Amino acid sequence: MVILKILAILLNVPHIFIKSYRWNFLLRLQNIHYRFTKSFFIYMSGLFFSFITPGRLGEFIKVLYLKFDKGINLSLGLTSVLLDRLFDLVLLIFLAFLGIWYLGILEIFFIQGFLSLSVIIVLFIILFDRESIEKTIRLLYNFSFVEKYKNHINEGFNDFYDAFYSLINLKLFYALVLTCLSYFVLVLQAYLLTIAIQEQISFMNVCFFMAISSLITFIPISISGLGTRDAILIYLFSIINIPKENAVVFSLLIFITFYVNGGLLGAICFNINPIKLEK
Repeated sequence: MVILKILAILLNVPHIFIKSYRWNFLLRLQNIHYRFTKSFFIYMSGLFFSFITPGRLGEFIKVLYLKFDKGINLSLGLTSVLLDRLFDLVLLIFLAFLGIWYLGILEIFFIQGFLSLSVIIVLFIILFDRESIEKTIRLLYNFSFVEKYKNHINEGFNDFYDAFYSLINLKLFYALVLTCLSYFVLVLQAYLLTIAIQEQISFMNVCFFMAISSLITFIPISISGLGTRDAILIYLFSIINIPKENAVVFSLLIFITFYVNGGLLGAICFNINPIKLEK
């Protein structure tokens, strides 16, 4: 069983490799060229900060790397980082809602699911409609403390939207394939951990469990999903009659495999390749 746990940890390498390659691909679509090793170190640094901040918000430190390494303004740098994260979020939303239906727990999550889906739809409408974004940004002008920043806000908006819109093309299908492939590796890691704790859970159930619990950890109320992931996994495991003790053990193994090991590797990468703020 120890071998399975070690194998699950080792699979972090292809999992992270695929996700960092996806970000490098999005950068190249914007004519921002990094050697893959360099972008890998930046991605890992972002991963480290995402693990120690609520809702993985620390991942946006990659924007600062783009600014100080390549002179890319923050609005332009934000587009690839935001889109990279949106791929994961959209896939998790799709699989989580599919899992809620498949597991027959729709009535329990109906209100939360309906509200979440409504918010997501509204956000996507705003994101892909320039006029809606402009109206949203204009609301900032009603606050006196941003009065002197009006020109900067307007310029930043134009840079962000133009860069984001230029990324929307058929080439993104390749990024979607990479997203699905990275998630498959993640589910495989989790599946190996279920075998390691001697529980027979189908690969499909593990897929849905990970999607639902991972989506919950996006809510910025805890560090690395501690507490929230445990609670949702205890409930999901109870559906298939697995005791909460095993659910807690599984959640702990998930934390060690993905967060502790990934975070340590990210910390090493950040120390090797810190942000050169002196520039």
